Amino acid sequence: MSKFNKSLKMGAALALMAAMSACVSITEVSGPLKVGQGTYTLDRSWNDVTSVTTQQKGVRLLTLDGPTLNSLYLSEGLKEGQHLARPNSRREKTTPSWRADMGVLEQVEFVRDSVEAYGYARVESASPRPVTVAGQRGVRFDLTAATNSGLQIKGFGQVVAKDGLAYVAIYLAPGEHFYPQSQASAQAAMDSLSL
Repeated sequence: MSKFNKSLKMGAALALMAAMSACVSITEVSGPLKVGQGTYTLDRSWNDVTSVTTQQKGVRLLTLDGPTLNSLYLSEGLKEGQHLARPNSRREKTTPSWRADMGVLEQVEFVRDSVEAYGYARVESASPRPVTVAGQRGVRFDLTAATNSGLQIKGFGQVVAKDGLAYVAIYLAPGEHFYPQSQASAQAAMDSLSL
């Protein structure tokens, strides 16, 4: 292939990427954030990157420094049979779906398996503990995982169910620096859920 053809293909690819990027945007969000029937109050500005990622409908993805450095997933009330992670043909059978009759440990497993479906490896949950959010009892628990390149991830998840709907929140970040840097802000967002 000639240098001219390579340059032409590269130029066309760059033009296509520029055109595609004009169709989606990253939005800065702060304060009250409506997610389905729930509202989270953010104590600082986060970037909503939902439109530039492949999120399941009804799940928002917020980040401070980029999704690989810190991610806060917030779901609207998941209905029976809905997924937290977007299923695809490759993992359709392993992507968990919400069931309204799940016990607390099953809710933890649902989130753990969903984090695995997001592409993380060696996902483990620990220390499930009760929380009361928006007047509803729920569960919060710690998460650990690794990226495919071996980066150690820390985080925590929360499930609050009301009227058969699951309001799920997950915070994930590399354990060395980014996790402690934004942990309090992520927890404040989870604590602030109002239904």
